[in-house]
Amino acid sequence: MDKNSDFDGDDTLFAEANRWFFRMQAENVTAAEKAAFAHWLAADPRHAKAMDEVRGLLGLLNNPAKASYGATSVGQAARAFQRRGRLFSVPRLAMGLAAVLAISAYVQGPAVLARWNADLSTYAGQRLQRQLADGTKLELNSDTALKFELSSTQRLVTLLRGEVFIDIAPDPRPLVVKTDAGEMRDIGTSFNVAESSDNTVVVVATGVVEVTSRSGERARVSESQRVAFSATDVSAVTGTDLEDDLAWRRGQVVFRQQRLADVVATLNRYRTGRIVIVNPWIRDLNVSGTFDIDRSASPIEALENVLGVRATSLTPYLVMLR
Repeated sequence: MDKNSDFDGDDTLFAEANRWFFRMQAENVTAAEKAAFAHWLAADPRHAKAMDEVRGLLGLLNNPAKASYGATSVGQAARAFQRRGRLFSVPRLAMGLAAVLAISAYVQGPAVLARWNADLSTYAGQRLQRQLADGTKLELNSDTALKFELSSTQRLVTLLRGEVFIDIAPDPRPLVVKTDAGEMRDIGTSFNVAESSDNTVVVVATGVVEVTSRSGERARVSESQRVAFSATDVSAVTGTDLEDDLAWRRGQVVFRQQRLADVVATLNRYRTGRIVIVNPWIRDLNVSGTFDIDRSASPIEALENVLGVRATSLTPYLVMLR
């Protein structure tokens, strides 16, 4: 066994970490189980490393278990991984693939529910343009769902999931956009709204938008500015690059010194399958560049060329980065 490959042949440990991972995702997990998991994680350094592999393989979490990988730069990390030459055993690959497929339905559940309740929606990799009866134009990004209501006193758009660019038609009735975090009210404008589990991000292309969180905090956002807000907090308003923020409207995404793990999470929004990082050593590599999201293979090829990582397609819907 290669002394640098801590888990080669130790599929039992990987399986144990896999079981803990799935149990911690359950809604009915108990405090005693959480304590037992923390005890298991601290009992042996290999447990944290095994959990990192599970998390990387499933590609569901942004932050791996605390571990130091000793790589201080992109080049060092890439060379270190090449020296390790880690290979996944067939049983572990099969186990990981089964886990990815099993959890796929769990991950897609919220998207299916949002589309079921929506007036307009898109699937992964799809974009859609529609004009409402009042003349307002909506441009939906990939994996987006929304509802709209035009009454005699108000125009209301409820963003259930994803991202939408809104070009508002002049009308005496105000247009309000609602998300879980709060609401946005236009003052003659076009703007972009992106909804996530953590917050809502507003980018104003023209005019002014008033943002109000559910807790009542407010902000006024003008042209070429952005703000992020949650149900309880509104961040400072900052200037932004509209070309970067709205690149998705022309079929691109732009990254500026972002972690590979975050880049992969964004790219997965535009794919019918998933990209998963199976090597925790590369999760923190910095990525900068413009990626073509209309051709699913293009971003993967770019990552291979720029970072020196390797991509393996196990199925048309599952790509593993290592």
